[in-house]
Amino acid sequence: MIPQFFLFILLATGIILSSCGTQRKIEDTRKAIAVFKEEQKSETARISSVKDFSVVKLDEGKIDKNIKHLIDTRINRYTNKIDSSKKVLSTLESLIEDKKKFRKGYKEIVLPALDSLKKDTSTAGERLKIYMMIEDGLNVASYHLFDLAAFFGSGKYIIPEDKVDFAQASFAPIIDSLILFSNKYNDKSRTASLLILGFADGAGFSEGPLYDTLKIMTGKESATKEELNQKLSELRARELIKHLEQIYIQKQQHFPMTKDFRIEYIGQGKGEEYPLPTIKDYMVEDDRRRIVLCYWIVLPD
Repeated sequence: MIPQFFLFILLATGIILSSCGTQRKIEDTRKAIAVFKEEQKSETARISSVKDFSVVKLDEGKIDKNIKHLIDTRINRYTNKIDSSKKVLSTLESLIEDKKKFRKGYKEIVLPALDSLKKDTSTAGERLKIYMMIEDGLNVASYHLFDLAAFFGSGKYIIPEDKVDFAQASFAPIIDSLILFSNKYNDKSRTASLLILGFADGAGFSEGPLYDTLKIMTGKESATKEELNQKLSELRARELIKHLEQIYIQKQQHFPMTKDFRIEYIGQGKGEEYPLPTIKDYMVEDDRRRIVLCYWIVLPD
């Protein structure tokens, strides 16, 4: 039987050893928190840089607000991840301030939290590549302007047969540029977004087949000039998309990893909106308003 004096010594020694072990774990956890925070700070700064760059490109007219939305959607995924990690770090910081709570929650809370943060850190390199890919896309981002007078003629939206070859030769460089950029990142699952914006000027319509077609599209018996031009701009966007799809199909073999690549076409009619903010002297009837703008970007999925 162990004398009470020795029993007391053993218990006291155990408590001291346990206390020393807990303190060491707290210090290790504190150091790990500092490292994770520094990594988060660096990644947050990189994300802010990408967002700021997209704003600059939007202000310059090199990307459209739709393209910026696509970029923001991707970036927000990683911002949300960082926000979740910050909550985990906050929990750990709270625990290391209370030794008793830390010791009780070490196996169930602290260790799983540290493991989760380590996993996030292990994928930081892949996320960095994604930010670089988005920045690269913004670097080459611009728009392609197509003067409809060269293809459609006034008040038209269908490219006539005798101008199809000329039109497709004009549109092909868009797909070529997209292929060239996409192939740089063929190790990633990615989506190319082609945004096609059709425009119309403020001219009115005389009765005839075009007027009847546009009126049916509005679903109104007495459609306004603005409503008719809205539908005309939509038809022009659709026509360009049709030809871009055909060109892409012809060039599809140039994508080495098509299973990891997707292409989407986003068509919008902008009606009588002014196409380019840099032009200040648009007129009601104006060839410069009868255009189609095309933007594209390739983004990681």
